Amino acid sequence: MTADKLDAVGEKKIDEHLQRVLSRPYYYGYPARGKIVYAYTKEEWGIGASSGGGDHNLIRSFYFSLLITVLVAFPASLICLILGVLALFSPVPVMALVFLFFGAVFGLAVMQGYFNVTEEWRGRKARKLKGLPKPWWEAADDHAYEWFLEHSDPRIQMTLEYFPYSVKLRKEAGSSSQAIGEG
Repeated sequence: MTADKLDAVGEKKIDEHLQRVLSRPYYYGYPARGKIVYAYTKEEWGIGASSGGGDHNLIRSFYFSLLITVLVAFPASLICLILGVLALFSPVPVMALVFLFFGAVFGLAVMQGYFNVTEEWRGRKARKLKGLPKPWWEAADDHAYEWFLEHSDPRIQMTLEYFPYSVKLRKEAGSSSQAIGEG
C-alpha cells in the first residue's frame, strides 16, 4: 500500500516537473559573440542553440540545414528510390529492398531538414521583430537566473516556471519554505 502511494507521489512530481518544463515561457541563450544572456520565447528560439553540451554546432544553422537537405538528403533519396525500382527487375530483387530502405531513410532526413528549415525561418522572423540575435549557445537555467538577478528584465520573473532546471532557485525556494515552516 505504501509503495502505491510512493509511486503516485513520484509520478505526480515527475508530471509537474515535465509540465513546468514544457510550458516554460522563455529559453535562454547566447549570441555567436558576447556574454549577454537573452530570453527567447519558443517561437523566437527556432532550431536555436545546440541542445547538447552548449558548444557551437553548425548543424543548428539555417543554411547548413538547407544545404544538407537540398544537396545531400533529397538527391540521395531520389537516387535510392530510382535504383530500388530498377532493381525490382534485376536478377537480385533483394537489392531492391536495400535501395528502398535507404530511400526511406534519406526521405526521413529530407522531412527532418524541411522541419528544421521551416522552424528556423519562423524563428528568424520572430527574432527580427524584437531585434534578438540567433541563439548559438544554450544558457543553463542557473546561469540565466544569475544573469537576470544582476540585469533585471520586467518580462522575466524569478520563479521555477521561468527557470525549471535551476538548482540554485530550487535550493532558495526550499530554504525559504523551511524557514516559513519553522516560523
